Amino acid sequence: MESATQQSARSTLEIEQLVRQLNDEWVKAIVRADADALDRILAEDFFFTYPLEGDDKAQFIADVTSGNLKVAHISREHLSVRVFGTSAVLTARDSVTWLYHGRKMAGQYKIMCVYTERHGRWQLCAIQACPMPQ
Repeated sequence: MESATQQSARSTLEIEQLVRQLNDEWVKAIVRADADALDRILAEDFFFTYPLEGDDKAQFIADVTSGNLKVAHISREHLSVRVFGTSAVLTARDSVTWLYHGRKMAGQYKIMCVYTERHGRWQLCAIQACPMPQ
């Protein structure tokens, strides 16, 4: 019989794996400008804070699908997930080339993504991307 500690460790590992999978799906969806996948992954109250400005869910999806915000290249390294009950925080370092309203921007960013479980479903609630010194 599994102890409560073993069950908790197993649950934490399962949540970490799920968050990593959602992260991979988000990266693919943004690169492909996949509105349906973004709508599924992002919580209704999602907010993305980044050096250009901040976007809620509707604005972010609109920017991505219209081509106003396009990821030309992204690689994510040093990914870590920490679970806090029904919330999880993913941190990583991104190397990204963005096209924002036709303007190319490239650099390294430290990112923090907040995921939460609501109604039995994990979703991305918030992202903060901070540029790292070159």
